[in-house]
Amino acid sequence: MTDEMNRSAFDKLVAGMDAVERSDMLEKINQSAVSVVQLVETEEQYPEKNVSLHIRFKGESALYRFFLWLRSLLEKKDPEKIYNEDVLASMARRINRDHPGILNHKNGLIDSVFYEHLRSLRSSAEFFKPYFNIIDENPGDFYVFLSSFVTPELSDIITAEADPFSLSFDTEPDLATKNRLLKNLDSILNNIDGAAKSNLYSAVSSLNWLRQFTRLPYIHFTSQFTNLSGNHYTCPYRNAVNDFSSFAAVFSNVMSVQNEVLEAMLMFSQRKEITKNAQDKDIERTIKEFIAKANQCFGIIQMFISNVPIIKVGKIINADYDWLPGNIDGVEGWFPNFRSHWRKIIDVRWADWLRERKKKNLETYLNNDFELSEFPVMKYRPWQALWMRVPFACELTGGFLSWFCENEYEDMMPYLNDVMMEGVFIRNENRIEYSEGLNLFAQAMSQMQELLERLAPEGEYGAQFEEFATSRLRSFQVQNQIDSMMTTTETEIRECVKKFGKGARMIDKCLSGVLSEERDKVHDGLQNINVIKGHNNRVWKDSLRTCWETLKKAVFYLSELEPIDAATEQ
Repeated sequence: MTDEMNRSAFDKLVAGMDAVERSDMLEKINQSAVSVVQLVETEEQYPEKNVSLHIRFKGESALYRFFLWLRSLLEKKDPEKIYNEDVLASMARRINRDHPGILNHKNGLIDSVFYEHLRSLRSSAEFFKPYFNIIDENPGDFYVFLSSFVTPELSDIITAEADPFSLSFDTEPDLATKNRLLKNLDSILNNIDGAAKSNLYSAVSSLNWLRQFTRLPYIHFTSQFTNLSGNHYTCPYRNAVNDFSSFAAVFSNVMSVQNEVLEAMLMFSQRKEITKNAQDKDIERTIKEFIAKANQCFGIIQMFISNVPIIKVGKIINADYDWLPGNIDGVEGWFPNFRSHWRKIIDVRWADWLRERKKKNLETYLNNDFELSEFPVMKYRPWQALWMRVPFACELTGGFLSWFCENEYEDMMPYLNDVMMEGVFIRNENRIEYSEGLNLFAQAMSQMQELLERLAPEGEYGAQFEEFATSRLRSFQVQNQIDSMMTTTETEIRECVKKFGKGARMIDKCLSGVLSEERDKVHDGLQNINVIKGHNNRVWKDSLRTCWETLKKAVFYLSELEPIDAATEQ
């Protein structure tokens, strides 16, 4: 595996797409996107968060406090309680002046303008919800994905110091080696650069804010409003207390959602479609629609923030100037999820490295057995000429079997046929078994030859792939045809491998009885093994033995390559 291929495989685990795919997608986003609306908390609310009623009371003039004391004697209330009511009433009057339609303090009601804001906010939340449904299925996966946007250098460090592919294939693949890599990973994650860690935490926090926004009890809150006349909906303060607290926690801790977070949300939800090579125009349309709708939603959110002084309204409906909203939670668990998914990635890469190491070790023997420096690929792979990347799940088995078909099969068959046609088996059941095995072996090779002919430039599949590559026509129909041809090709290769393996093993058992001095109790030799081909018998037997050894080696390599192909497919 080349460094470029290795990096691409690592990128796909981290971000679900390789660097080229991610770069193309980001370029489309940057071309399509306008500036994302930045959420800004209303500045005038800040003093309300920090000054208690008692301190404010102490700061009032002596005359006003004396007046409150006189009122307390008449009303039999604590002066600060009366002061609390006065301050809240004054606050409500200012809200009615600056933001009419939010409160009807005289009647203790949240008014219809607030209700309309709730409905608009709900529609915005509904837009983002599907993205969080996908994210929340595997939050650790998304956090790693997000980090590839916010702190791309982190992936580079992990690749260099914790990725199993940073090891040479001579390294002993024991548990201690794997644990050392995981220890390196933990060290990297625990010592992320200050600026990078801050950027990542900020991105995760803004993501969590948006998640909490989508989870607010919109339906329950709006159901507390009643229609008194026309389209005028109101809600008593007492009915709003619980739901309002949830809203206040979110809207008093506003965080602007970073561009990188939005890009990651979109691309994370589109990973499968992108890797299946959707049409560019479809991707661009999706991006434009997403950004436009996101901006529309943020505009609605900002309108609510600007027109509803959330903390002041909260104090009023709770009848308590000292009331303060809670904090939003949910961000605390991001790092354990982040670390856990990175460890999963290293586990997958470890398994990949073991397979690649096994393949490299096999290539050492491959040169001795077949004079090949590396595993062959199929002679015809017309899908590589397409405008898109097409995965092929039988790269190794298909390549080796097609090479064997073209380079070994024709030389072997005369000698294998001689055994069938001229040999007199001591046991008739051995003759039947040999015949069945030879037929399966021949069928596998014939089927592979036919497949190669279809994949050739002038063949049925080859010509079709060439037409698609030349026209660069992209449609769902074309994609379905490509998928169908690839599925058929992979299915036929697997059938060939199965027939080849079964037939070759049957031939192997029979030839072991013919050529080996140590026989089992089932397989015996040929009565005329020493007279076939007359004077050329010795040469013929040596050639048959060579065929037998070649066949056993082929079965061995295919049995080793099958699980590698199967794992690559996953």
